[in-house]
Amino acid sequence: MELENLKSQFNSVEASAMSKEMLIAMLSMNQHPTLKRIRIQLLVESTAWILFLALYYNLFDGDQKPVFWNIALIISVGLMLVHNFLGYQVIGHPVKGTNIAQSLKLYLLKLKKYAYLSVSARVFSLCMLLGYFLSGIEVLEQRHYVSIIVFGLITIIQAIVLWRIWAKRIQIISSKYQQLTS
Repeated sequence: MELENLKSQFNSVEASAMSKEMLIAMLSMNQHPTLKRIRIQLLVESTAWILFLALYYNLFDGDQKPVFWNIALIISVGLMLVHNFLGYQVIGHPVKGTNIAQSLKLYLLKLKKYAYLSVSARVFSLCMLLGYFLSGIEVLEQRHYVSIIVFGLITIIQAIVLWRIWAKRIQIISSKYQQLTS
């Protein structure tokens, strides 16, 4: 009886409004709307970081800053570029296993690693940026200490918010995995 109900419900479902070609095009890496938006965000962020890197030396007196802070800034911008690229790779290739449960398990592991990288890359880059801008100051005044405290609080709040976003995403994928395996 239950099998007959299932068959009748399956047969009563209307056909998708999308054509088969449209669905195949969406599955391809270049046509999926979400991946297009991510790629545009990646392109804009990467372009902004590259422009910052190209212009910081002249605009922010890089020649007057210690070599350590120049190298640290370059490394942190490079880390943000790698972070963007890896994020696109993680989101763009979710299916890696032989079945959906294995794919979700592998995707969950990749997502957890990427979440740690995401939060730590942002915090590290913000700290290096602050260190770079403060490195040329000979004598710190009260306003500099206030700026450091405010910047530190903003960095901590950003890290907490970003981690909560990633934890929620990971929890959603984890619950889907639990549903599939139980």
